[in-house]
Amino acid sequence: MKLSAVQNSLRFFERTRNCIERPAMIDGNCGGKHAGSRTAWLPKALWVAVLVVLLSLPLEAAAEDEMHGQQKNKNYAVAPIVVSNPSIGTGAGATGMFFYDVGQREEGTPRSSAQLVGAYTNTDSYFAGLLNSLYLFQDKVRSKAGLFHARINNEFRDPLGGEADFATDVLAGYAQVTYRIQGDWFFGLHGLISDVRYRPDTPQDGDYLDRVGAEDTTSGGIGPVVSYDSRDNIHYPGLGTLAEVKGFFNPSSWGNEADYAVGDVAVNHYISLTKAHILALRAYGRTGTEDTPYTDKSRLGQQSDLRGFKSGEISGLTLLSGQVEHRWQFAERWGTVVFGGLAKLWDDDLEALITEDLYYSVGAGIRFMLNTDQKINFRIDAAVGNGDNKGIYVGIREAF
Repeated sequence: MKLSAVQNSLRFFERTRNCIERPAMIDGNCGGKHAGSRTAWLPKALWVAVLVVLLSLPLEAAAEDEMHGQQKNKNYAVAPIVVSNPSIGTGAGATGMFFYDVGQREEGTPRSSAQLVGAYTNTDSYFAGLLNSLYLFQDKVRSKAGLFHARINNEFRDPLGGEADFATDVLAGYAQVTYRIQGDWFFGLHGLISDVRYRPDTPQDGDYLDRVGAEDTTSGGIGPVVSYDSRDNIHYPGLGTLAEVKGFFNPSSWGNEADYAVGDVAVNHYISLTKAHILALRAYGRTGTEDTPYTDKSRLGQQSDLRGFKSGEISGLTLLSGQVEHRWQFAERWGTVVFGGLAKLWDDDLEALITEDLYYSVGAGIRFMLNTDQKINFRIDAAVGNGDNKGIYVGIREAF
C-alpha cells in the first residue's frame, strides 16, 4: 500500500503522488518481504530516463525559441507553503511553477510548465517532487513526466484497537502522453513505477501491516488514457467538463506478485453561475480485478476523494464518490469555497476497515490567486467527516 503524503498540496503530481497513498512495504527487520533482484534495474532505469526528459525538454524549448528569434513569455508562481494534511501532519516548505512556451502558441491554449515542491512536517515526514507538463503543437499533444520522493511517518487507527505507527519511504516516477484525436477528445498511454518501503516502529505495528496485506514492492504498470477536456482554463475552470478514463495493467514481470489491472473514471463539470460564482461537480470511481493486492486498492481520501479522511486508513477494492463545491471569487485575488461529498467502498476482504455504510464530509476553504494570468490559486481547506475524521489541507490549485 502506498500512503497519502501530500494529497492536496501536491495537485500537480496526479499520478506520482498516488504512490504514497497506498502502503506497500514492510522493513526487513520486522519480517517483511523484499523485491527480488530481477526488478532492481527497473526503478533506476526509469529515474534516469524521466530525469533526462524533465531536464532536456525546457532546454530544447529555449533553443527552438532562440533559433526562431521568438520572444519567450515567462510567468512564475512561487510561494512558501504551510503543509497541513491528516496523512503527514503540519509543516512548511516551498512550491513554484515556471511557465514557458514550446514554439509558437495560439492565444487561449495552455502554456507548458515545470513545477517543483518540497516540505517538512512536525511528524518528521518530508517530500519533494518535480513535474514537467508540456502542451505541444497548438495543444494537439499533451505530456507529463514526474519524479517524486517522500518519507512519511504514519499513525493509523487499528480496527482491533490502538494505533499503528510506521514509516513509508517512496520513490516514484510517472509519465503520460496523449494526442488530440478530434475536438476535445484525447487518447494516449501512461506508465508508473514505484519503490515503496515500510518501517514499522514495533513488532505490533508490523503485525498490523501483515494483517492488511502490506508488502515491500518495486513494481510498475502501463495502460491507456482517454480524456475529454472542454474546460475554459486548466487551472481554475469556470465552464466545461474534464472526463478521464484510465487503466493500468500491472504484469508480474514488472515486480508485481501477480498479473492484475486497475481502472478509474473521473468526471469534473464546471458551471459558471455568475462572473464571481462557480459550481464545481465531481464524480469518481475506481476498482480492480480479483488479484489486485492491498498495495493498489482504492483509498478514501485519495486525490481529494474525500477531503477530511486520512488516505490509506480506509480502503476497499471498489470506491465510488461524488463531490460538489461552490467557489466565490469575492475580490480580484481573494476567494472562498464550501464543499461536501459522499463515498461508498466495497471489499469482502477488508470489511474490518470499512466501518460505515456511507462516508461523508463537508468543509470550507479560502483562496488567494498567486498568478492572475494563469489563474493559479493558493488554497487552505478544512474538512470534517463522519467517524471523527477531519483534516486541514494547504496547497496550490484546486482540489479538482
